[in-house]
Amino acid sequence: MKKLFLTVLLAGAGFVAQAQKNTLLVYGNLGVNATKSPVDVKATSFEFSPGVGYQFTDNWTAGMNVSAKTWKNGVPAVKSSTFGVGPFVRYAYPLSDIFAIFGQFNANYVSGKYGDTKTNGFQGEIFPAIGVNLKNGFALNFSFGSLGLTTTKVKGMSSASTDFGLNFGSGAGFGISKNFGL
Repeated sequence: MKKLFLTVLLAGAGFVAQAQKNTLLVYGNLGVNATKSPVDVKATSFEFSPGVGYQFTDNWTAGMNVSAKTWKNGVPAVKSSTFGVGPFVRYAYPLSDIFAIFGQFNANYVSGKYGDTKTNGFQGEIFPAIGVNLKNGFALNFSFGSLGLTTTKVKGMSSASTDFGLNFGSGAGFGISKNFGL
């Protein structure tokens, strides 16, 4: 049953309906999270990730993406933020006029501030998604999981830290996109 569900989920994944060649893709994802522990420790976060790309074939899109995230947690509350910008490439496979699947790779320069500590580095991430074409080039996008590698260095330090993440089935995202004919 799990295999069938995953197959249906992957089959429904996507963004692009038929004949989207030579269009401009504009998309965005938004995330908000708030938690409170039993001992009154609060954590809140906000994330915004827009992107713009050119769909040069019916399947391939390339462009630029931006990501910004702020959060605070702990007692006393420590404010942190990250910012990333870089190119993306997306391969979409339409399954019907409504559904498509796509995979996207982002390669970003990232910088962050964690309390008083500043960092910068690079991040690569690939993720699968499902898109539902609505009407007039609008689509709802549902991502599920990702594979990522981030290398960052604290300002003034000589060594870098590397983070590897594999989250399939443990996270999901939602976004909206619009294709504009050129």
